[in-house]
Amino acid sequence: MVKDLNIKDPGLVFSNMEKLEQWLTGEIRVLMDRDFQGLMNILYRIDVSEERAKCAFATADPAKELSRLIIERELQKVVTRDKYK
Repeated sequence: MVKDLNIKDPGLVFSNMEKLEQWLTGEIRVLMDRDFQGLMNILYRIDVSEERAKCAFATADPAKELSRLIIERELQKVVTRDKYK
């Protein structure tokens, strides 16, 4: 995901989930404006449900909803990896 979002500092750390969500929402807004297809590719590679992504685009703040979906999906992956370690 770091590579997908073109993060300049891979050691970027957030003190809480709210700050992560705020930062990610800003990055998604940029992608929505400048590279929509790239955003769609990222959502596919992260494995965000297409149906849920479509619902997010129908909300008042799609970037915020997409950031929540991305965080939720990444947390699911962490739990799954830990469970089947």
